[in-house]
Amino acid sequence: MKKTVMKKSAKEQKTCKSWIWIVVAFMLGGLIGYTTYYVIDNWNGFFVTCSDGARPDKNGCCAGEVYTDAGNGWMVCCPEGGDNCFPPMK
Repeated sequence: MKKTVMKKSAKEQKTCKSWIWIVVAFMLGGLIGYTTYYVIDNWNGFFVTCSDGARPDKNGCCAGEVYTDAGNGWMVCCPEGGDNCFPPMK
C-alpha cells in the first residue's frame, strides 16, 4: 500500500505564515505594554530624591528618619524625635 502525502497549497502556507506574524506581534505588544506599565508604576523610584539630594534607603526613608510601624500593617517614616510621620517614598 502506497502512502500519499499531500502538500499544502500556496494559500494554506500563506495563512500559516500570517498566523506566525500575528503571534509575534501579540507577544511584542505584550512586552511593550508590560515595560510601559513597569516604568509608569515605578516612575518615582527612578527620580525621587530626599531634600539633601540623596536617594531614600531601601525602606523609602531619608537620612534622619526612622522606619516605624504605625499599626494595622502601616509602615511610615518619622523624623527622629518627632511625630510628623508620612508614608515612605517608593
